[in-house]
Amino acid sequence: MKVYPIWNDFFRDDTEIIGLITKTEKYLLGQTSKKDLLKDADHLDMFADDYMEDDITASFAAKVAVHAAYDASSDEDMVISDCDSDEEVEVPDEWDTAFLASLVYNGGVIDLGFIDDERNKEFWSWYLTDCIETACANDRLPYPVFANKATLSVKYIPYRTQLSLWKYNAECRAYVNDIKEVLAKMVAYAQWNKCDFYCYTVESTSYTNIYYYRGNEPVQFRLGINVTIHLSSKVEKLKDLMYSLCPQEGAFYLCKITIDKGNNMNIRFGYDTRYEELKKAFSDSDFSEDFSKYPRAKKFIPDWLADILKRKRISF
Repeated sequence: MKVYPIWNDFFRDDTEIIGLITKTEKYLLGQTSKKDLLKDADHLDMFADDYMEDDITASFAAKVAVHAAYDASSDEDMVISDCDSDEEVEVPDEWDTAFLASLVYNGGVIDLGFIDDERNKEFWSWYLTDCIETACANDRLPYPVFANKATLSVKYIPYRTQLSLWKYNAECRAYVNDIKEVLAKMVAYAQWNKCDFYCYTVESTSYTNIYYYRGNEPVQFRLGINVTIHLSSKVEKLKDLMYSLCPQEGAFYLCKITIDKGNNMNIRFGYDTRYEELKKAFSDSDFSEDFSKYPRAKKFIPDWLADILKRKRISF
């Protein structure tokens, strides 16, 4: 609630955030399902993305409620972040909720150089006193105890405009729609609830995974070689196009597309985290060659990639 006024000033009398906060509390009280909570959270997440170009700070204020909902729905023994200590956190999707809220409040969500020290102190003073006291005083709600702590990188990477710009580019949309059409046909034909398509692409090579759901558990599905080549080529061309929109931001390593049986799509891109699949499928040399093909500004280079480039004696 500390950052809600920022969103309200931008989107007067909107009920989306308050509605999600209320739904999150109902979930913790056992009054609504995890599925319904995540459905509302995903909706608000995409809703906020649509206003990212208009007001980044306000959009991230909305995303604070989304992160809180995701945290509430996580299993108790879940690792909040699965990144290794030497890899960069995917920004901002894996930020801790309180940390994201602090950056929204203190002005640092756009650039850490913009942080207002007084507002930063005010936020954390409130969080460590009034916020925690109020949360713990409500004994109706379970207090989550996580078996593992998140390991967060100290480096901040700015928001990428590519994540919004591609939606306004006809060629980018065409490639995404082509991929969506193939996946939607698979979901409909096989009567899946949804499917998750992962395409990891480094330099000129791609590695794909697809999982389908009939219940709550994902099941890996083996794609035919022709379908794999077709989808991979679409993602690789999308990577080239998105890079051309703003080259200084670099090119993505992961494109993840989720399609459900209602033909709804969610698409996400990974630029800065060296996921386990990327470690297994691609060598350091692959990443250095990818950097040569898709150079990025220094502020968009995660620590693990910087280490590779230094070892390869590639300047950046």
